[in-house]
Amino acid sequence: MSPTPFISRGHQPEQLVDVRVSEAARASFTALVSDTVFPNGTLLAELSHNGSGNGYVMRKHGDVWSYFELDAQGALLSSGATPLCAGCHAQAASDSVFGLPRMP
Repeated sequence: MSPTPFISRGHQPEQLVDVRVSEAARASFTALVSDTVFPNGTLLAELSHNGSGNGYVMRKHGDVWSYFELDAQGALLSSGATPLCAGCHAQAASDSVFGLPRMP
């Protein structure tokens, strides 16, 4: 989904990542604006480009986002409506979703 890997500054430590978006949500993510609302069933993933860092996944179900943190091998580290994830993503302008970095 992301045209090229980029440095994620939202998840620490900063790392080179790719973003993947479920098929039904790609058009909404690509054209993300402040009133975008993603359909239930949407999956968004930020994955370490070199496989050495953690991965992060969001899933929308029943109009609520759940958050998942995966280790470098894909094992689940945490999940649910974790306060840290939900608190930060509540600051996003579009249905708790931050878009791709803007190109200069």
